[in-house]
Amino acid sequence: MDEKRTTRALIKKNNTSKDMAVFTQAKKLSEYIFIITEKSPKKLRWSIVSRLQDSSIALIENLYRANLERNEQRREYQKRAYVELSLVDHFALTAKNMKAINNHQMEVMAKHIADVRKLLLGWARATQKAEEKEKRQN
Repeated sequence: MDEKRTTRALIKKNNTSKDMAVFTQAKKLSEYIFIITEKSPKKLRWSIVSRLQDSSIALIENLYRANLERNEQRREYQKRAYVELSLVDHFALTAKNMKAINNHQMEVMAKHIADVRKLLLGWARATQKAEEKEKRQN
């Protein structure tokens, strides 16, 4: 993406509150993951815990990339974000089963994951509707 296009995308103020809410919730999820995994058993820190942390960061990266793009490219990054969210869910469950996190922490994470999933799917639907509307107008 060229510099002018990036600048325009950053300046443009057409983000809906739904767009921003997904960022906020994803950041809260990632921060929570880093806090609760800080005291995980050392033997798990460089395996499942690091994968969980990495996927939470990749989720946020893909959300930001999606926000800077339009149409098909935006949908592609939204799909990637959804995949990362699914991986966070999987790694969290695995971490719980391996006793890296406790049941309460898993419950809190599950709520965050559900919130992000709902907001992300809503944003994806809005993107698709906007694309369809744009095609009809052309």
